[in-house]
Parts: sequence; C-alpha cells; structure tokens
Amino acid sequence: MDNVLLVSEQRMKQWTALDNNIRIDLLTPSILQAQDIYIQDRLGTLFYDRLKSGVMNDDLNSDEESFLKDYVGPTLMQYALYLVIPHLKYKMVEKGLLSGSSEESTQTTLEEMKYMRQSALDTAQFYDERMREYLSDNPGMFPQYETPGTDGMYPNRKTPYFSGLVTDVRKLKNYNYYEDKCDGCPSDGPAVEN
Repeated sequence: MDNVLLVSEQRMKQWTALDNNIRIDLLTPSILQAQDIYIQDRLGTLFYDRLKSGVMNDDLNSDEESFLKDYVGPTLMQYALYLVIPHLKYKMVEKGLLSGSSEESTQTTLEEMKYMRQSALDTAQFYDERMREYLSDNPGMFPQYETPGTDGMYPNRKTPYFSGLVTDVRKLKNYNYYEDKCDGCPSDGPAVEN
C-alpha cells in the first residue's frame, strides 16, 4: 500500500503549471512524499491509510471520494509541485549534481526557483486550509479522522499558514510582571487588584 497515489500524475500535469512532457517517474516520488509529509500530517495516519486502501481496493464511499477529489487532490498536487521544483532544475547522477539547460531556454536563477517554490507553497497552504476547514465544518463525516488510532500520526488541526514572525514570550516587557503577580492565581486568569 506504500505506492498508492491519491492523485494521478496526469491529473497533476493538468491542474498545475507543469509541462506535459515531464516524465512521470520524476513526478511520482514527489507525490508520494507530499502524501506522507503533508496529507498524512493533516489527516492523521488512520484516515490517511483508509483513503489509500479505499483507492487501492476501489471501495471509497461517496463522501470519501468527493473529499479526495475536491480537497485532498488540489492540496496534494500543490505540495507535490513544491517538492518537485528543485528536481526540475537539478539532477542527481552518479557523477554528481547537474543543472540542466536547453538550447531554446535560459537557466533560471536560484532566486527565481525560490520564488516559484514559494508560490507553489502559498497555493498548497490555501488548499490545505480549505481542507482543514471542511473537516472542521463536517464533524462525524469521517470517523477515522475524528477518532484517530494510537498507531501513527494524529491529525494536525492547526492552520498551515505561518506568518514568519516568532516571538519569545520571555522577552516581552510585562512577562516577568505577570509571572510575579500571578503566582498562585486561578488558571482562568489573574485576580483583579484594586
């Protein structure tokens, strides 16, 4: 069941900016990695494995089939695109790492490649957020998502967006004041002083 694809390589070519001439053997590893890294993280191992076995055995129910087509597919394709972009520029061969070129095209810069990857990641996170909201808005529709097993990953219910800003709360101005004043306060917040 390890090599079950939740989206086909052909559908990925149709729904992304990838050229139809890209070899399938270049896309397949990125799709498998994106499934394991991003989709399994979002859905949890139990629900993820259920979708894979449903695809393999052709026994998805209508809700699962619709969810796979409308939410998992778009998210997965964009994360797979994000992962495949460096492999379109660089090839690993036994003699080392090669950068491809063509007579009819010019080489892209590393900055241009980073921009393309970021664009694919932004799109993937948008679809990922749609999938998260759908799962949140439809509780009970997918029992494997609601009651995750103990074997594997639990579903990640956090938003995929990251603003790029991390603050250390210990360095905030009033952190020590709050800690000093609230020693022994009830867990629902500090007591109001007069």
